[in-house]
Amino acid sequence: MFEGWLIKFGNVILPNKFILADGWNSVPNQRIDIEAYRDANVFLHRETSKNYKTSLKLNIGEMNLKEMEAFKAVIGLATLGINDRNQRKLSVTYWNDEELAYRHAQMYMRDTEYSIHIVDEISRDIEYNSFTIELIEY
Repeated sequence: MFEGWLIKFGNVILPNKFILADGWNSVPNQRIDIEAYRDANVFLHRETSKNYKTSLKLNIGEMNLKEMEAFKAVIGLATLGINDRNQRKLSVTYWNDEELAYRHAQMYMRDTEYSIHIVDEISRDIEYNSFTIELIEY
């Protein structure tokens, strides 16, 4: 049953306000081939893993430094230890669009590109442009 949120890092729900409209992209339950080949009649034979993997892309809206700190704090709560921080390994619960249910997974966050819109020297603030985070299931 949908509870009104899309993703939770650790035990903390990421408020939907961080995700842009049309900013949720998922490729749920990706099938992974263990072996695939075509026979002499060119029929495809596939053996796929029973362990499906999901990848997510979240387009995150513009924010100032204080909002970025809050956003990073939510993600930081999902890391399990020092090595997990190095790998950006996160404990995530997400809405699975294929199953129409929540699923829990260990995921890693790919390198993220940030761009700054404005640096305000007087207020000592930074305004970040929107950016995308990608999560890939282990």
